[in-house]
Amino acid sequence: MVFIVGTPALAFSPGLDEAQQNTVVGGVVVDKNNEPLIGVSVMVEGSSGGTITNMDGKFSISLPKNKTSLKFSYVGFATQTVSVKNKKEVRVVMHEDLQQLDEVVVVGYGVQQKSHLSGSVTKVNMDGIEDVPTPRLDQALLGKVAGVQILNTTSEVGADPDISIRGTSSFSASSNPLIIVDGFPVSDGLESLNPSDVESIEVLKDAASAAIYGSRAANGVIMITTKGGVISKPKYSVKAKWGVKSNYKLHSVLSTKEYLDLRIREHNLLGTSLSSQEMAYAAINNNTDWQQEAFNDNAYYYNVDFSVSGGSSGIRYYISGAYNSDEGMMLKNYYKRYNVKARIDADLSKRVTVGINIAPSYTESERPATNFTDFVRTPSWMPVKHTEETSAITGVPVGEYTRGSHFNGKTYTTIDPQTGLEKTVTATPWGSTNNNPRGIIDNVFSPKGQYRMQLQGYIDIKLLKELRFRSSNSFNFNFTETDTYQNVGAKSAGDSNRGYYTSSKSINLASENTLNYSKKFKGIHQLDGLLGASVYKYTNKRTGILGFDFPTDYIHYLSAAGRIDQYEGTTLRTGTWKNDNAMVSYFSRVNYALKDRYLLSVSLRTDGSSKFGKDNKWGWFPSVSAGWRISEESFIKERAKWLNQLKLRLSYGVTGTDAIESYANTDLLDSAGYILGEGNGSVVSGLANNSASLGNRALQWEQTNQANFGLDISLLNNRIGLTFDYYYSITKSLLYQKTVNSIAGYTQAWTNEGKLRNRGFEMELTTYNINNRQFKWSTSFNLSLTRNRLLDLGGPSEQVTPGSNKEYYIARVGDPLIQFYGFKTIGVWKSQEEIDNNPHHINDKPGGLRIANTNGDDVIDDNDRVPLGNPYPDFIWGMTNTLKYRDFDLAFTLQGQVGGKVYNTDNNYNEFRMWNTKYVANRWLSVEYPGDGKTPFRDNGIQHSLTDYQIEDAGFIALRDVTLGYDLPRKAARKVGLSKLRVYVSAQNLLYLWSDGYRGINPEARYASGVYRTAMARNALQRGAFPIQRTFSAGLNINF
Repeated sequence: MVFIVGTPALAFSPGLDEAQQNTVVGGVVVDKNNEPLIGVSVMVEGSSGGTITNMDGKFSISLPKNKTSLKFSYVGFATQTVSVKNKKEVRVVMHEDLQQLDEVVVVGYGVQQKSHLSGSVTKVNMDGIEDVPTPRLDQALLGKVAGVQILNTTSEVGADPDISIRGTSSFSASSNPLIIVDGFPVSDGLESLNPSDVESIEVLKDAASAAIYGSRAANGVIMITTKGGVISKPKYSVKAKWGVKSNYKLHSVLSTKEYLDLRIREHNLLGTSLSSQEMAYAAINNNTDWQQEAFNDNAYYYNVDFSVSGGSSGIRYYISGAYNSDEGMMLKNYYKRYNVKARIDADLSKRVTVGINIAPSYTESERPATNFTDFVRTPSWMPVKHTEETSAITGVPVGEYTRGSHFNGKTYTTIDPQTGLEKTVTATPWGSTNNNPRGIIDNVFSPKGQYRMQLQGYIDIKLLKELRFRSSNSFNFNFTETDTYQNVGAKSAGDSNRGYYTSSKSINLASENTLNYSKKFKGIHQLDGLLGASVYKYTNKRTGILGFDFPTDYIHYLSAAGRIDQYEGTTLRTGTWKNDNAMVSYFSRVNYALKDRYLLSVSLRTDGSSKFGKDNKWGWFPSVSAGWRISEESFIKERAKWLNQLKLRLSYGVTGTDAIESYANTDLLDSAGYILGEGNGSVVSGLANNSASLGNRALQWEQTNQANFGLDISLLNNRIGLTFDYYYSITKSLLYQKTVNSIAGYTQAWTNEGKLRNRGFEMELTTYNINNRQFKWSTSFNLSLTRNRLLDLGGPSEQVTPGSNKEYYIARVGDPLIQFYGFKTIGVWKSQEEIDNNPHHINDKPGGLRIANTNGDDVIDDNDRVPLGNPYPDFIWGMTNTLKYRDFDLAFTLQGQVGGKVYNTDNNYNEFRMWNTKYVANRWLSVEYPGDGKTPFRDNGIQHSLTDYQIEDAGFIALRDVTLGYDLPRKAARKVGLSKLRVYVSAQNLLYLWSDGYRGINPEARYASGVYRTAMARNALQRGAFPIQRTFSAGLNINF
């Protein structure tokens, strides 16, 4: 609805040519409450000219000859086109568009109206995203998009989370989504970007939407568009926020006194005495809280950024700078980032527009040299550094870092807390030769610096009224260097000092060239066509230098090393390595809309990748999607005026992936020594094919075929919006780096094997519960469920994969891709008699875990192993509520996972079984004192890792973000020359709940190295988990 008040304008003034060609139109834009709207985009319909409204909602724009309409758009309001023919001034009243059905959504190589989408695309709500106290964009997306799972596998700042869209779709190829920043692939875009520079984020989830990116889109696409300038006076923005961090929850660990009290009670029940080891604990008068030793005393987060944007006729600009300092909870953990961005767009003529986007950044970071488990394992009787008391016992000088081995075989005299009598024992209370974890962290230095430069430029030429040519080119430079230095004895006794320098320089070159055609015929046919070609080249060069025997720990430069070694054990450390790959692509797309209600989109892309052999370089990726806007049919409009939108969507597409090593198709040559000459000969340097992995010239594209059915509903004047998607995909010719018999001279080989199915549904619900002038309340809820099934394994029907913690995983045709595999427990053996009278394992003992005879043959052996669950959640969900009362607002996001298992390695360590209350409460002691019948005594009997005892529920509910803010009223802000002033406080992870069956401190934490990076054990194991990080912060935003 538009209300316009106008006055006639003179068509021309005799003798003034400029006035004959252009007319200046001014006016004001307000909302329904007559409040001026600041920053409304005012564009000349059919032209590139435009401006925005000022602090009073006013604007002035030059209207070219033969142009008579202005287009007004503003976030959260319905876009309006207003005729200003023969008008000098207009007053425009804009109304809220709750579901924003006509908003523009960024898709591959273009934009589309949300109402005309026929694929599965989610536009992320950016409201409040800048208030979240984190420098990383991915953390601001938690719980915001259906089908997108973001798992914070560690609480260390600067670490990448695990991101997946619609589950796992490969064996050995990467499952990470493609990240597109301003039209170009940027693998670390979510980390490197300043959140305040981001204009919009769209997630392309189905194959039809993503197939335009072909070979790299099998795991979905996250598209990020950064801010640019608009024609206006300079607009300034200053934002600052500061926060403090703490751990959410720690392990319940017994102090030395509490442990001794427990053991005395148990010994008294059993009629036994404290062991010499336990007497040694009692003799040392110390109580170190080792969990607290892992943390900084004050962990702060600080961010400040500044931006200016604007433009005049023919040129627009956006310039920003930002500094983030994120100090982690843990010692030696920090992340600092400096961002600068400059974007300039210029109209060289009515037909030609050019632009350049420069975004350099620099990051400093460091992560702890040891994990949190080592702090939990260290006994409280041991101080961080030797005291006078422990020095007298061990003979180690006061002030040196303690090691368990310092206390080995020493004599301890103390009062026996069980009898009250003095007692002298010789004991080894803790046999570790490693430095204590605080000593390791204080003596290992590993700062990392990362320099990035993203440079993009484009030229856009209007060839015809309906035809545009655009050429975009990108240069992405990334240089990372790490200086690692270890002092003498940093980790273990006898370690020499060690320095290791590594650097990595990568260059991404990309060129995208497109022709875009858009025309509307007879008012009912809308046709949009795209034809394009692109070229990508990636080059990486790595350098490593390893040195030992430095004269002092105060000099960390490799030039001071006593020796430079090429190998460390069997691992090559010193040298240079180069890696490159390239891709050429051709693509096309046609979108057609009939009467704005019948929608059709067809695309085709072909990619040629250097990662495959010459006969398989090219892959073809077609897609087709259709939509029917039923709500636009007359028989619906007349009968269901409460229905604003009802659209059916159906799509099918093919995507692929080449996210593997650059030379997987080639047998590589490495340095090798040859013995040549007479007699014993001499070693001569040469090259040999001694790589661990066998190349495969027949390697080809992995291919995912996906169908998607979608339903979009909006009703009750757009108060309720619902989106539902069901998808079904099959991935075949999976890229698989499988283990092969070493008799061939290799341990691994790349192949195309297997077939995997994913299917599931997603639901997004948005409701505007209350929407009046004084109070507004909206809710956004999303839920997604994914189920995968292994359809083919390339020959065998199952494959058992050993983990590095003596646990096993099974991939079995017809079942989920990953399943834990082992023995099912049915309690604890109470006595030797019970063992003798029942089927039992050869290693069974009283107080040990009892194994189920699953196959019924009365023999407990490997044939009784069964699948024990999988790491995939039953479903994931997120909910955001936003409430606004006058100038106050409150927003909070809940996020959760229901179901899914994780293998928790805590129980692998004796120390956890000794003083972690989760493993000692109600445990078995004897036939007379069997405990709860579920908890074994320490490591009695069969090895726990072979059973389901350490497989735990990974479900959780988290109150991710809470923000309370206040905006200074517009009138008051204008009086002090501001367009906006906002203050707010926020918190992250204010509440975090998990299952009673989980015995750790962070159900999201995962170990991701070695076999755990592959699909056969991905996100299945937890080791060394850091606590959940809780943050409180306050911020100030000023615009003028």
